[in-house]
Amino acid sequence: MCMKARGIILSFVLMGMCLAVSAQVNDFRNPGFKVSVALTDQLGVFVGADVSMGYMLTRQHYLGIGVGTFFLPKDETIPFYGNLFADYRYFFKPARNSLFAGSQLGFSHAFNYGRDTGIQYWNSLLLSPNVGWYWGHKSGKGLMLGLGATLIAPIGGARTDRKILALPKISFGLEF
Repeated sequence: MCMKARGIILSFVLMGMCLAVSAQVNDFRNPGFKVSVALTDQLGVFVGADVSMGYMLTRQHYLGIGVGTFFLPKDETIPFYGNLFADYRYFFKPARNSLFAGSQLGFSHAFNYGRDTGIQYWNSLLLSPNVGWYWGHKSGKGLMLGLGATLIAPIGGARTDRKILALPKISFGLEF
């Protein structure tokens, strides 16, 4: 085989390898560091946002940590909450588009509990199970729509006798 033919074959092999590596890097579902940002709505009145950073362990398991906030826009006082949580998601199919189920487990704090804002608790444990659909794109980014509930177990100061407060939750997010 002449040197020119070997050079051409080697060039095609290298280009194929580069394309394969490029496809793997851009595929969201491959293991590696990931970030998701979601807008949330609870009970149709609480507005919020969650940011989760973590690791895609396999093409179906994500584990991360996150911070979030939600607040209730009212006339003069705005109840404002901050959350810190562990985030887990399981994707049912290892394909780009998939149904998923997950949960956030963590801690919530009401920043303006001392004021007359109607806040029910000061600190609480937080559990937020959810299910949804993920639409992946070839670029490695994806959109997510989830439905779930936020379960709040007040600890410390509380203005309620209820042991668990439950809020329906809708989230729309971008993952990259």
